[in-house]
Amino acid sequence: IRGELRRVAGHGRRQAQFRLVTDDAVLERLLDADASLFVGDTARHALGWLNHPVRYGRELARWVDVIPRRHRHTVWIGIGGSSSPARALSDGVDNCPLTVLDTTHPDSIQGQRFDNVNVVVASKSGTTLEIQVVLAWALGHGLDPRDLAVITDEGNSLGELADSLGAVRIDGDPDTGGRFSALSPFGLVAALYLGREPEALREELEAAHPTPALASRAADLASRALGSGAISLPGDPLLSGSALWLDQLVAESTGKDGRGIFCSPGEPQRFNLVDMMTWELATALLARGLDVDPFNQPNVESSKREVMSILHKGIGDDWGGDRLAEWPDCLAGSSALHLQAYAPLTSSDAVAALRRSLEGASPVVTANLGPRFLHSTGQFHKGGPAGQVMLQIRQRPQCAPERIPGRAFSMHDVHAAQFLGDERALQSAGRTVMTVTVDHIDEVAQIGRAHV
Repeated sequence: IRGELRRVAGHGRRQAQFRLVTDDAVLERLLDADASLFVGDTARHALGWLNHPVRYGRELARWVDVIPRRHRHTVWIGIGGSSSPARALSDGVDNCPLTVLDTTHPDSIQGQRFDNVNVVVASKSGTTLEIQVVLAWALGHGLDPRDLAVITDEGNSLGELADSLGAVRIDGDPDTGGRFSALSPFGLVAALYLGREPEALREELEAAHPTPALASRAADLASRALGSGAISLPGDPLLSGSALWLDQLVAESTGKDGRGIFCSPGEPQRFNLVDMMTWELATALLARGLDVDPFNQPNVESSKREVMSILHKGIGDDWGGDRLAEWPDCLAGSSALHLQAYAPLTSSDAVAALRRSLEGASPVVTANLGPRFLHSTGQFHKGGPAGQVMLQIRQRPQCAPERIPGRAFSMHDVHAAQFLGDERALQSAGRTVMTVTVDHIDEVAQIGRAHV
């Protein structure tokens, strides 16, 4: 009898959730940017994305005229919502002229040339540590300010630096958070560098304008996700920009207060701007159905504080110790296993293969690169449902440490502070964290063979 009562109660909760996201009056209020739809108070300054197709369709021709394009290739420096749209729009582009540098791993940063390329630095706040240190490194290693464009919100230190360097500055929307910014300069400028023509982009933006029909499609996506508690991504976030973008959007928007929607790799699909707007609407509705604030990220901030504390105290050679003895036991009854690979960008294929080898170790097995995931799924890891287990893989840099120009520390120090800081933040959130330090990701494969 108790089991039947729980089943009936659960069915009642799901039906209530469905009404919260499918009711015509709710959809109409969303399209009208009614902030009262959402819990918390952040929505009052976070719904600007609903107007992006109209607002930025008018800016495309101007941007084409001002962005630096002296060189064939462009390096995009950003992380989280400032870089994932560029990765998504790069999917399937032959001989891609855009390299997205969303990491602090020394091998990736010190191995990148910054002379004779266009460089875009993208950061909503302008204060993101990763962006500050990589830009400082680039300016000290060949970047000509004439080749630099900066995308950031108006009135911050990054914008002031751009102005002082004589670089191009493009303002973001202060009424939109990073993960909802795909149809703003953070995505559209990347599309221009990828060779998209302004007129074709403008037509795609017109089709992406939020309408009742688009909201209805979004409500259907949200209802299905609420029913299953999970979403199948359009590919693997390690290999697909579209999957990476959606993973961040859903995880960071819903993974809090012990709730959230699990995202796992699925069949590859390329997203266009209409898909992105549809999923932005669906994610806002998902958060409403879960009764969480879709526009904040409290646990992301906790990791940032830990990182800065470690950097100020100094790192030395502390890469932490390995902790794998409890591997078989801690997976029993787990809700998900997340591989957090603090490794260079060139390790994506190896980490994806490792994830596949561990399928079945837990109901959900995901993987991403650090520190990229700190600005996306890191929120879900700490604030989402109980029972999540982390395997933090730290790949030693092959390059020698070198001080970042204008800083008292190296990229090695930054990277180490980020995984050590995240480990502390995860432990403070009550999560199980295992760690292993390797020279190459393949060294971890034996774990999968031994225990799955």
